[in-house]
Amino acid sequence: MAYAIHPILDQLCQAFPACFSRSAPQPLKIGLGEELLALVGDHPALADLSRTQIRRALKVYTGASAYRKALAKGGPRYDLDGQPTGEVTPEQQVIARTPRPKPPAPEPGPEPFPATGYLKMSLKRRI
Repeated sequence: MAYAIHPILDQLCQAFPACFSRSAPQPLKIGLGEELLALVGDHPALADLSRTQIRRALKVYTGASAYRKALAKGGPRYDLDGQPTGEVTPEQQVIARTPRPKPPAPEPGPEPFPATGYLKMSLKRRI
């Protein structure tokens, strides 16, 4: 099932503006994803979202360069209400500063053949 993540992120930003921001993200509390998943079905803003959609949206949000920069700066982590809960550790700051590995380039394969099952046919005249 294909769906767009950015509308889901916008929905999270509207439902929890003290926690989520696309323009100025702040470090999220450890375990915040589990809290969000527990709210599925109870919170009206999350009623139409699946657990998988929320997990994928959080992965995109926390993988964004702006969020990683916020982690690299350090400081407090925030819960859904925007209250400070915990701190970003120096180890987490170092991890946020390290460049993300690029996926390996696909290996060049053999030259593609024409469509599978392709047979060269010729027309012959009947006498």
